[in-house]
Parts: sequence; structure tokens; C-alpha cells
Amino acid sequence: MKEIYDVVVIGSGFGGAINACRLAEAGRSVCVLERGKRWGRKDFPRTIGQVGKSFWNHKDFGLLDYRIFKKVDVIQASGVGGGSLVYFNVHERAHKEIFELPGWPAGVKRETLDPFYDKAKFMLDAQQLIPPDTYDFPGRTKALMDGGNKLGRGPRLMNIAVYTGPDRLNPHSGVPQEGCVYCGNCMLGCHVHAKNTLDLNYIPVAEQHGAEVFPLHSVVKIEPLDAAKKDGYRVYFQHYHPENKGQYTEGSVVGRKVIVSAGSLGSTELMLRCRDTHKTLPGLSPMLGKRWSGNGDFLLAGTFNVNQEVDPGSGPSITAGFDCSTDSNKIFIQDVGYPDPLMWYLEGTLPMPGRWEQIKHFLKIYVFRILGLSKASAFTVGMEKLFGGGITTRMLPYLGMGTDAGDGEMSLSDNNIDIAWSHTRSKKMFNEMEEELGKLSDKLEGDYKTSLLWKWPIKKLLTAHPLGGCIMGDTAETGVVNEFGEVWNYPNLYVADGAIIPTALSINPSATICALSERIADHIVRSG
Repeated sequence: MKEIYDVVVIGSGFGGAINACRLAEAGRSVCVLERGKRWGRKDFPRTIGQVGKSFWNHKDFGLLDYRIFKKVDVIQASGVGGGSLVYFNVHERAHKEIFELPGWPAGVKRETLDPFYDKAKFMLDAQQLIPPDTYDFPGRTKALMDGGNKLGRGPRLMNIAVYTGPDRLNPHSGVPQEGCVYCGNCMLGCHVHAKNTLDLNYIPVAEQHGAEVFPLHSVVKIEPLDAAKKDGYRVYFQHYHPENKGQYTEGSVVGRKVIVSAGSLGSTELMLRCRDTHKTLPGLSPMLGKRWSGNGDFLLAGTFNVNQEVDPGSGPSITAGFDCSTDSNKIFIQDVGYPDPLMWYLEGTLPMPGRWEQIKHFLKIYVFRILGLSKASAFTVGMEKLFGGGITTRMLPYLGMGTDAGDGEMSLSDNNIDIAWSHTRSKKMFNEMEEELGKLSDKLEGDYKTSLLWKWPIKKLLTAHPLGGCIMGDTAETGVVNEFGEVWNYPNLYVADGAIIPTALSINPSATICALSERIADHIVRSG
């Protein structure tokens, strides 16, 4: 690692990878500090035991980072490539009406972002699902499209960053890729590289232009060198050593410009520490930590006993969806598929009527066959009965997203990030969403079941799309950063990730994070 770089990027998710790539292409020296490790194709967890050990901490450096708060849980990722390693591939633009909501800077409109949406879509090769040779559309896709059509909602295939063709070299980076094999493990990392994650495009292109990526470097503090001279910032980090669990060495690097891209929770936590604990950035906006949103995410709900086979673990994790907005809220619903280990876990733990009868039926056939009392094959009859009647076979899980109130607040509690959030002001939107899910379930002749987390008395949610905390604003009184992600009162310090988004998007946010980051990078290159 050099002592000084033109740009130090903190985090390698959608915001960090894009800025590293574009600034390296522009000839800037770039250093990327990533708290997670590099994940090879054979490193991703697959078995139930491996999944159990795959959660993030400073000893095991897992892929998944699950945070539990009083009224909301957040799932995010850790690794070179950030959230792209585990997200559900969807690359959809936010509706133009979203950018008219209060809180967005005057200069940020859908038409402003469209050219940058285009650039990101090209790099991620996002398109509607084209089934691989010999494959059909997944059962989930057919079921959601069928139910959505019966509701008159005009369902459509989502644009997803998944490659389904023959083996190739990624056209942007030259990294080898195979086509999607419908394994359904998008959430646990793609072992065939069919998923166009950032380590297949933006990051290798950045490295090909001289950017240096340093995994297992967790940033703890940012300190201005000389604010008057705008000399840049010293970034302090802890470099973890996997061979010595939990051990690290301390270090620092100087960036003439610094871009914070550690996600809504990570970026906000770092900035709060710098303002309130280390006192190195005391002039940060009073809006820091405010306007947090879960993007209206509603996960872990689904329809059981659907009138057709769904087999939700097969195929890309999200494939189709439809808009069911009301007069008061934007709402979007999509199908969801979960990885094999989770599906097998659910199959074994969810109570299923008739399970004991199926086991007895299988044992009867098996014993009769051993005794020569039956010529039926246990494996063609008994096994089909035993496994074919599973509860998850006809289960259609959902992801709902909507315009929640975006009124959460992040703060430091015992020096750790905490989120104060309540569903109260968003309750109407969630009620409208569940009403639609109930109607959809009726059209599929199934039984709607809400999220276990949402049931009384817990009444909490899980989000995979945390937004806000370092929101954009036209002044330091209304936002932490300006419309180009530059931190108010701190020239050459930027935030580029979901933390800057000031409202829920009611659609998967990755494309919008990409577009905003492309715009920020373009601004930095143009401004010198």
C-alpha cells in the first residue's frame, strides 16, 4: 500500500466499485479498503453447516451480516463486491414519481439519472430472464405471472443481472463465466459466476487500470489533514489477519479525495464515530443518522398450497413482479426464491399436515417390499409420496416493497450502530401491501401467511435494502451530502451508496445506487 492516493474508497459494493472503476479509468490512483475477504467460486457456503458459519464477525469474516435491532432486522453482505455477492440480482429503475417526493435535491430527477442508469445496466448486463437451453421459466415465475394477470396487474419479468448463455469470458473484464444452472443459491454467492456480481465487472476493470483493492481492512476513522488547504484526509484502518482469529494491525493511508461506500449502516456508523466519538469531523450535518428507511421491505411472507408446483428454490432468486400502488403509496411485489439449505431447513421444521401419514405410507411400502409382500418399488412410489408432498413445493414466497415513512434514526449505542424505527407511520402502506398479497393468494387458490416477524407481539420487519442516514440535501440543514455525494463542510469527502438516498424507492435499490454512483464519479472526474 502506498502512503497517499488520489482517491481512497471505503467499501467495494455498488457505490465503491463504480467509483473505483471510473476514477481508475480516468487515470487517478485508487485504493479500495474492504472489511470483508475475497470470495472465490469454491468458497461460498452451500451446506447447512457452512451457512451456519457464514455470518460476519471479525474472526470468521463471513459472507452474510445479519443485524438485529428492536423493531427491524437488517441483512447485508461482507466481501469484495459488497452486496452484489448476495443480492437477488434485480436491476430496476425507480419510478420517476419517487424523485418528486420531499427530500430529494432539486437537481436529482429520473431524467437526470437515466444516462447513468444506462451505463450501469450495460456494465451489469441486466436483462429480463431468458431461460438457459433445456430449461423453462421457474415455477415461481409462472405462478406470480399467473396470479398477477388474474388480478389485472400486468406482471412482467424483472431486469436481472444474471447470465444464462453458454460459457464465456465476461465482456467487460474477461473473467470466465458459466450460464445460470437454476441452483437458486444467489443469496449465498454464485459458484458458476452466472451472476454478474461486481467482482466480475467494475472491480476487475478498476484493477486493470491500476486500482489496488485491500480486503480485510476495516476503516475506523477519517481525519482531515488540513481543512483550509483541502489537502485530503487520513483514513485509519484495522487490517485483520485470518490466520490469527480476531487479530489485526493498525495502519492508515492518505487520500486526496475519500469516498465512503460502506452501505447505509456502515457509512453512517463511520461518520457518526468521526463526529461524536473521535471528534475528527465535528462539522457534519445535524441530519446525520436521520431519514433511515427499510425501503418498505416485507420479507418472509408467502402463499402456501398454491394451485401449481412452485419449487421456490429453483432459478434466479427473483424473476417477476408487478406494481400494485394505491392512491397513497407506491407498492411493488415480486416472487422470491431462497437457497437450498434454507429450503431444506424449512421443509424439515415447518409443521405439515399429514407428514406422519406420509412417513407411515413410505415405511409400509418399504417393509412390504423387503418381506416380498409387494412388488412396488419404494423408490418410485414411496419416495415420491415422502418428498413430493413437502410443504415448500407449493409455497410462493414474496418480497414486497413500498414507500414507507423513512422516519428511522440511527445513532451510536455503546459505540455500536443502533436504529430507532417504528412501523406506526408506515402501517397503512404495509396494510395495503398485505391486502394485495391476500388477493394474490386467493387467485392462486392458496393460503396467505404473513411474516413470522410481523406477528403480534413482535411486530418487526426484515429488510435487505437499508437506505438513508447520510442523505442528500440542497443544504447542510437538509442533508449530509449534496446532490453529488460531497459532504457538506468537508470538500473532497464523499458518500456514495444507499446511505445518501433520502426516501424509500419501492423497488430494489441497486440500480438507483449504481446510477447515483456513476453520476458522482462523473462529477469527480469532471471537476478535477
